[in-house]
Amino acid sequence: MEDLIKEHLLLRKAREMGITISDSALDLMVDEIKKDRGPGPLSTEEPKEELRNKLKKIWLIGKVSARLCPPPTIRNREALKYYRLHKKDFRVPPVAIARQIVVATRQEAEEILKKLKSKKASFAQLARQYSLGPEGEGGGLLEPIYKGEEPQGFQILFSMKKGEISPIVKSPYGFHIFKLEAMKRRKTLLFKQVKGLIIEKLQEKKQKECLERRLSEARNKAQIEIYRDKLMLLEEKP
Repeated sequence: MEDLIKEHLLLRKAREMGITISDSALDLMVDEIKKDRGPGPLSTEEPKEELRNKLKKIWLIGKVSARLCPPPTIRNREALKYYRLHKKDFRVPPVAIARQIVVATRQEAEEILKKLKSKKASFAQLARQYSLGPEGEGGGLLEPIYKGEEPQGFQILFSMKKGEISPIVKSPYGFHIFKLEAMKRRKTLLFKQVKGLIIEKLQEKKQKECLERRLSEARNKAQIEIYRDKLMLLEEKP
């Protein structure tokens, strides 16, 4: 109900400010949505006119919100203060850069481990030859693995030394052999690395607060009557 009241207040504000959406722009957007069969907030299965009306509301609310509360200027000093107060939010956990060979049976893994120990072939060569993982073609090189987000069985990487080859590790995916290429230790990102993100966050927060104030002002001026007895009847329906 509250969302519906806010929607009506914003649409009325759009009319007062003369904000409109052209029919041609709406039709073009509806056609684009109809072409896209992927998931989204607007169903492609809806009738065209219904989809058009929903899109018009969303578009008008977006335009009037941006007009009422444009993105504020965030000064460097304000962003830096936020960074210092929330420094722990910008800590990056240790990251393992590793290769793997994953096979279906322990016997296969043992044979590969023997070849690795004899140094008859490189880890990358054996990964290309035997590994069942999609990264096998690239010599077994995995995407960076962050501590705390590692898949089951991959925890061993964070107790290994650079260049070390692991014993056989069993996981739901098969039998793994890892080689640690590098370990990037825990670090805190520098202010210059996250300044853009902080500015966006502060702008979004201030815009939201601004919009809530403007909606509160509009609500105080509007005549809104809520039929609570009818709402209770709706809630009682199965």
